[in-house]
Amino acid sequence: MKKIVYEGRKYIAREGETVLDTLLRQGVNPPFSCRNGACMVCLQRCVKGTPSKDSQKSLRANLQKSRYFLPCTCVPEEDLELAPPREADLYSWAVVKEKELLAKDVCRLRLESSTPLYYHAGQFINIKHPSGLTRSYSLASVPMEDSYLELHIKLVPGGEMSNWIFETLSVGTDLEFHGPHGKCYYVNGSTDQHLLLIGNGTGAAPLLGIARDALFEHHKGRILFFHGSHSAEGLYLHEELQALVRHYSNFSYFPCVSGESVPQGYLRGRAHKVAFAKCHELNNWHVFAAGNPQMVSEAETMAIQAGANRSEIHADPYEVRAIQSGPSLTSSPRGPAVQETVYAGSNRAKERVGPNKADVEMWQALGEGKLLKEILTDFYTQVFDDPILAPYFRGITKDRLIGQVYSFMRDSFSGEREYFGARPRAAHHWMVISDEIFDHREALMVACLQRHGLPQHLINRWRKFEETFRSDIVKAIPWKLVLDGIEQPLDGFGEMTMTTGTVCDGCARAVDTGEKVRYHLRIGLTYCSECSFTNPEIVQSSQAA
Repeated sequence: MKKIVYEGRKYIAREGETVLDTLLRQGVNPPFSCRNGACMVCLQRCVKGTPSKDSQKSLRANLQKSRYFLPCTCVPEEDLELAPPREADLYSWAVVKEKELLAKDVCRLRLESSTPLYYHAGQFINIKHPSGLTRSYSLASVPMEDSYLELHIKLVPGGEMSNWIFETLSVGTDLEFHGPHGKCYYVNGSTDQHLLLIGNGTGAAPLLGIARDALFEHHKGRILFFHGSHSAEGLYLHEELQALVRHYSNFSYFPCVSGESVPQGYLRGRAHKVAFAKCHELNNWHVFAAGNPQMVSEAETMAIQAGANRSEIHADPYEVRAIQSGPSLTSSPRGPAVQETVYAGSNRAKERVGPNKADVEMWQALGEGKLLKEILTDFYTQVFDDPILAPYFRGITKDRLIGQVYSFMRDSFSGEREYFGARPRAAHHWMVISDEIFDHREALMVACLQRHGLPQHLINRWRKFEETFRSDIVKAIPWKLVLDGIEQPLDGFGEMTMTTGTVCDGCARAVDTGEKVRYHLRIGLTYCSECSFTNPEIVQSSQAA
């Protein structure tokens, strides 16, 4: 059994288990994405011990020499201590090979890296300004076809980086960059699957790379490319995309203009709305979206509503950031999420579902609760055995959890208003959960619903319902919980008077409405008045308070 030291804590790896899987199994959430050594997101530095050769073979020589490795491919051969990457180690040099205006406010840079770079078309790299400012730009180039890295830079009034690139940067200049990063890229797997690509502005850059990469790999499914702008002049790749249409029978291009003046041959409307007006059923499609955050968010939601699997939706929103030196703005693709501390902000005793509109068809298909109970029992039996999900439910019984979720889902589908427990935002406020873990849970639930014979259109509706809580659950750091305007600690106990009946988690006796109980602030375990005086953990917490 090998020991893994991560952020000062020790974890035991099982036989044949990777370092990343060891950490995930024990409730740790390090940065990661692909889990197969391609994206480099999980990169770590080994300060004690020697990582496996397999976990270093895809890295640059200087990173190998500095003892960097990929935890997702490292099965430890001895005890290891990890440290986060040093920023200086991750930067490489490139020279500006070409600089060209594609439109009056869009510049194309082609860079030649000083060292071989493994990347996927559609990923992004971080460029460093001489002042130290960094900005992220997506790659429109294809590694197997192009000898350069291609970036499309939008000129932002007052933007320090974009103005420097447009006005000062010249061919032959050396640039520092690090990357690639991101998971919005084409994977050569099911070549018969259809691809839907939706972008606006320079969000077209990664989508161009993805489309070219797929065509280079002889993708057989249809590739539909929707590019939107307020005016036709903003569709700066119009000629290049039309050329792809002429050369490939399975490639289609839809130029979308949302302004008043729409030239002949262009489509009126925003790219994502035009796309989903044409594409109603996306089961077994891959969907890629890049550009304005609001458009990307709406496209993700509409794709799910059209039946696309969440794991097959790949998105790169371009976030607007304020420049420190003034009120000007610039934009870049989203990198690893950084969540500010926010507040759950509601009284636990008053939190409730509703008013809900009953989903009669769903409730009848669930046997008015009978099949729902069977589905949840099956699902949480798997969850409690799952190495990724089980750590989140330590300290709560499976029966208790099933009962809570059943009450919540019953009210949601039947239209009843009897659930008074915590809503998902408050119930998960202490959990650090990534999109990948959320997707993993969703895949288990979909498989469970299929086993129990729920029709596909109702499975899609169930997924749509749960998807509405993604923004309440996925986060990089815990959220603080506020009850009655008072910030609560992540551990310890609070008191409340029950507004509905429940069961004591200590002695299992019925707790009636109006009875005062103590409950764990983080995981919600509820104890009757008798257990509150006999449970050592509660007594100790009360004395400390």
